[in-house]
Amino acid sequence: MNEVKQLKLHKFHQDNSAKFTNFAGWEMPVSYGSSLSEHMAVRQNVGFFDVSHMGEFTVKGKDAMSFLNYSLTGDLTKIYDGQAMYSLLCNHNGGILDDLIVYRVSSDQFFLCVNASNIEIDYNHLNEICSSFNCTLKNDSDLYGLIAVQGPQSAAFLDEVLEEDFSAIERMHFDKFTFLNEDCYVARTGYTGEDGFEIFLPINVLDGFASAISSFCKEGRASWVGLSARDSLRLEAGFCLHGHEISASISPLEAGLMWAVSLQKGDFLGRAAIKVQKEEKNYGRVMKYLVEDRRIPREQNKIIFENSLAGRVLSGGYSPILNSPIGTAYIEYEYVEKKDSSNWFADVRGKKLPIRFTKPALQLSKEN
Repeated sequence: MNEVKQLKLHKFHQDNSAKFTNFAGWEMPVSYGSSLSEHMAVRQNVGFFDVSHMGEFTVKGKDAMSFLNYSLTGDLTKIYDGQAMYSLLCNHNGGILDDLIVYRVSSDQFFLCVNASNIEIDYNHLNEICSSFNCTLKNDSDLYGLIAVQGPQSAAFLDEVLEEDFSAIERMHFDKFTFLNEDCYVARTGYTGEDGFEIFLPINVLDGFASAISSFCKEGRASWVGLSARDSLRLEAGFCLHGHEISASISPLEAGLMWAVSLQKGDFLGRAAIKVQKEEKNYGRVMKYLVEDRRIPREQNKIIFENSLAGRVLSGGYSPILNSPIGTAYIEYEYVEKKDSSNWFADVRGKKLPIRFTKPALQLSKEN
């Protein structure tokens, strides 16, 4: 049995009233008090997440770009030094092994941030491919901590705390800065639907950084945020979570992620299978829904159209900004075209709860 890992800041989070849960083999803060308050802090002000369980890989060498362009779905020739790209790692069948962000340091050096549960899987998969290219792949996950600072006030907050102008960094770009005499990366990326930054810090300065930003929590100007709010934030934003909306059995077409796929760039792992699926048009879809009830459908609950089994729930939760349960579901191909009907239900313990398919909750809230 694998031992559950603890974050470098585990004691720090304990001292800040964190409650913990096991996630992806790590003991992670699930909340520090009210998950609802943490959620709204990010939507309205600023919140920080310790996501140091995430994995970091470095790719260096003459063929670094060619290697990643073959391994990932995105076209890395479209970004420049200091830019980042969301991309997918697919298998030969077009299924999604992982989603990740790749940062271009230079034409022969890239930095990858991968999901915690897939660090070993991704590394082994990429390392096997890497042997055919003139470049190196290094797993640097133990060298870095990662703090996400998210919310509409995140740029102003970091400018004040670190006394540097981070507002100059554009969305999906990154830069280096020095903290306690160590080089760090700060990227204007995130997974909440709000403006924000993800800061990669050498592990030895993580405590110092956490202490620096935490002083603002005592003033009520910011909040630490746990996994519970992190999940409700990404669900409102309509973002995928590995093992739910994306998996080795769900393709980019099914997940609605073809914007992260470049079929025109040439060959890459999974391209042939994705191309065939696109041409045949016989695939199901991951869809967002709103529940017209107070109860929350959960993962694997059945989705019913009229009286027929039409799919399954992938993620379910509560949307604070809509004050309603929301979720995502995989809908089988033959039922996709019926999505605008009013005869859709989620089966929760034998109760048929009415649902309707919608845009992501965050988008709906901005339109209303």
